[in-house]
Amino acid sequence: MLAAETQVRPAPAYYIDALINTTTAQQLALACPTLSVNLPKVAEDTGIVIAKLEEDGFTMVSEQTGMADATDELAQAQDAFVLKHGLQRPSQTLVCAAGKAEIVQDTIMGSYLIEVQP
Repeated sequence: MLAAETQVRPAPAYYIDALINTTTAQQLALACPTLSVNLPKVAEDTGIVIAKLEEDGFTMVSEQTGMADATDELAQAQDAFVLKHGLQRPSQTLVCAAGKAEIVQDTIMGSYLIEVQP
């Protein structure tokens, strides 16, 4: 008897959002000396997303997650963020302003950032 193959499904929108929010917050914090990553918040939300993925039948402990490649969706979300903040030619000033705008707008990404003294 052959082992059942894992059905590959599209990546859920909440997973795409989580990847974009966490990785972009990290990049903003790296590029802006007055921003840092709110690690406890990122860790908490990551645990929630992993639990939700497992509830939805995705396996997060092996190479076979059951999830289709989400490269295109991630690229679209990243492009949307760049356009939203005018970061086609990013400067430190623009990157810092984008991060601070996310904080002020109380977005999920903004909750992953904290302002610090350089």
